[in-house]
Amino acid sequence: MGLPLMILRFVATPLLGIAIFFGLLLTLVESNISNKLLDADFYTATISEYNTYARIYDDVLLDQKAKDKMQELLGDFKVVSPEDIVGLVRGLLSPEYLQTQVEASIQRSLAYFNDDSETLELYLELGPPLQQIKPTLFEYIDRRIDGIPEGDPGAPECTPATVKRVGDGYQEVFRGLGSGQVPAELPSIKAIPEPCRTLIFDAAFPALFADDSLDERSKLAMAKASNDIRTPFITGDTHGVLKVAARPLTEPVLDDAISKLRDRLDEGDRLNIIRVIAETSGDYSEPELRSEMAEAKEAVVQYRTLGGTIAFLMLYGGAILLAVLHLPKLSAATRWPGIFLFVSGGSIFIVGKIFESKAVDFLVTAVDKITANAPGIPGPVINLISDLVLSFGQQLTTGFAGSAFTVLIIGALLFAASIVLSIVKPFIPGLS
Repeated sequence: MGLPLMILRFVATPLLGIAIFFGLLLTLVESNISNKLLDADFYTATISEYNTYARIYDDVLLDQKAKDKMQELLGDFKVVSPEDIVGLVRGLLSPEYLQTQVEASIQRSLAYFNDDSETLELYLELGPPLQQIKPTLFEYIDRRIDGIPEGDPGAPECTPATVKRVGDGYQEVFRGLGSGQVPAELPSIKAIPEPCRTLIFDAAFPALFADDSLDERSKLAMAKASNDIRTPFITGDTHGVLKVAARPLTEPVLDDAISKLRDRLDEGDRLNIIRVIAETSGDYSEPELRSEMAEAKEAVVQYRTLGGTIAFLMLYGGAILLAVLHLPKLSAATRWPGIFLFVSGGSIFIVGKIFESKAVDFLVTAVDKITANAPGIPGPVINLISDLVLSFGQQLTTGFAGSAFTVLIIGALLFAASIVLSIVKPFIPGLS
């Protein structure tokens, strides 16, 4: 063996061994992190596993802070009681519908980072739920009206005092409903004679149009619905009167609440999640956040394009070159790749196990720090986020040790093969 070859082997063997180590590391990062992070199933399966969509309604929205936030979004529309908000939201935006929207956003975002899409579109389509708000809430209002008790009708005589008392009572009920409040009690008209009910309605109803506390839109709508309201009043249908009047009285307030919700949406009634994230963080504007994501996409694309190729060449090319470098001695050609595969796999296996054991503690600390800086986040939201983050983190770290152990075994087998070759070499002619 010539001196130049000895020097080449002396210099190249450790360098190729280092290349094998980093090639293996890059390969494991690519297969266990990058591929998972850019796979929609990684997210959708974990989110479903933790029953996320049902927990939003069963835990998150039941929290008082979440109820207060929902009531704030409804503005002055106090017809909806805090206890009933969750049921109404579930009816308007079912867990199944929310799941389809979230999974579609995940698909769009990963299409962007996989360079299959030029623009990052991250949104929830809220048009269909918004269209159902009015019919859903009007049905809800009718149910609440059915549960309102009737007050003591008093003596069934028709006197000026009766006309004024009942008329004033209905004016108060109409004003309250016009401001978005369901009355605690209804003035009963069942026992009052029909002629007297006619007098009461004719006296009380026109007075509403001179009431400054009533929204002008409600006054106009009430005037158009006058005959529809008059019919149940004259027949003595106490609850029916309020059901008919509820539409023109509450619709303006409801329109304001819907308009307030739409102010947070784009022209297509879509909630821009990127804008919401930017507003919540306070550190970035939407353009700045999109710029950061564009840079992240560019880094991901470059890494997957170059990193995968480089990792392949470093790991497999390094092992092959190392074997060729020590030919024609087969024992050496198997020994050195075996040693470096064994050492590389063993080192990464140990680090991977340590990483797995420490990952949970690290993630718990990270979640605690994030939530500490946002004290307004409801407790159930923190619990849900913690469960998902911990699950994602554990899945990202568990693949390292197993794959590295496989490489360790391959290295050990190659090293064992080199020993066997050294032993049998004297007995096999031509075997170097």
